[in-house]
Amino acid sequence: MAAPRQAHTLTLNIDLMADLSGFGSSKRLTAAHHRITKHYASPLLFGPPPNDELAALVMHLFTEDEADLAQHLPPLWPRTAASVARKSGRDRSEVEGVLNHLADHKKVIASAGRPRRYTILPVVPGTFEMVLITTDPSTRNAWHRTFSELFEDLYSDGYIADYMRQSRPPIRYLPVAAVAGSLYQAWPSDHLEEILEPYDDFAVAACQCRMAMALLGKGCGKPLDNCTSIGPMARHLIDNGTARRVDRAEVLALKREAEEHGAITWMMNEFHTRQGNISCSCCGCCCHGLRTLSEHNAPGLISKPHFLPRKVPDLCTLCKKCEKVCPTKAWKIIPDPSLPPKGKRAQREGAMGERLIFDQARCVGCGLCVVGCKPGALELVPVADAQPPESSYLELLLKMAPDFTANTARIFLQRIFGPAGPSIHW
Repeated sequence: MAAPRQAHTLTLNIDLMADLSGFGSSKRLTAAHHRITKHYASPLLFGPPPNDELAALVMHLFTEDEADLAQHLPPLWPRTAASVARKSGRDRSEVEGVLNHLADHKKVIASAGRPRRYTILPVVPGTFEMVLITTDPSTRNAWHRTFSELFEDLYSDGYIADYMRQSRPPIRYLPVAAVAGSLYQAWPSDHLEEILEPYDDFAVAACQCRMAMALLGKGCGKPLDNCTSIGPMARHLIDNGTARRVDRAEVLALKREAEEHGAITWMMNEFHTRQGNISCSCCGCCCHGLRTLSEHNAPGLISKPHFLPRKVPDLCTLCKKCEKVCPTKAWKIIPDPSLPPKGKRAQREGAMGERLIFDQARCVGCGLCVVGCKPGALELVPVADAQPPESSYLELLLKMAPDFTANTARIFLQRIFGPAGPSIHW
């Protein structure tokens, strides 16, 4: 058997002075930008309210000329260049050139099929990932930094929490390798090795969330090279140059390296359909999925874990390591005047006692706290009513559909009958 390949750590070398040719933006809000903003705001695309922050992002994505064509790409309705040419009254070859540039160079719209059909995607997940995904961070430039700033302004509003009411969440987190081997009641779907085993095609690119934070000067320094595609979808990303081909051993090495730096692995909430899967290694400071928990208290995106940590009170020394390593802020040390302070120095100084509390709703069952607890005061225990992942994406989508429909209707109604809107009229 061949020796496993060494983990490949992607060096972060973002050149903000990299070539800006083809990365234009608009300096004014046109009627076309206005229409595109309304498209992105659609609840069908998990859209934010049509506000100033979204309009600024749209102006950055599309020049005036590009917006004149992109306005004819409505949500969930891909169109050919010929169709857009008819609606815009412009030459078909000219339209096709602009749309191909938006899809292949700026990567702000998606395309597929023959003849190619073009469409806008949700701001997130979709446009954010397409714009920032790369195998070479040095190709990111000042345009990408501004994109990251505008996206962060939009995301920080917390609109994404409106879409988190899910009875069947689309993603799940795995227990880290350092603890997974001891979980004798774990399903095969809890082990990364078991998930990867049926596949031969793997592709890796830079994590878009950590890329965005690095562009903003807020990078955490954790490994970047761990955004992974598995199976058929990996071949597509390799073919278009978005990701690099790796083997199974390197995927495992990259994921373990990320876990050693405090990142945790997520997967789509299905198992062994041979339709493929996608995964990244998330940190609580950068990952927008985990931040829905820690910043917006919205757990609906993430499946209930199969395991939860349990504290052995007699062994806990309040070392605060669990609080430090938890990526979702599920553990927290709080002052408690009813308890004596731990340690002779704290007692001499009259310090207040402290208590460790656990917010189960924020826990994803990764086990980083168990690994980090040197006194051994934490262990992972099974959750009695946890659900295994679905056996196909079709089953997952069918179970998500009722809540997606309800969310969409609720948000449409709120926008029609809710309180006064944003500062400019939409």
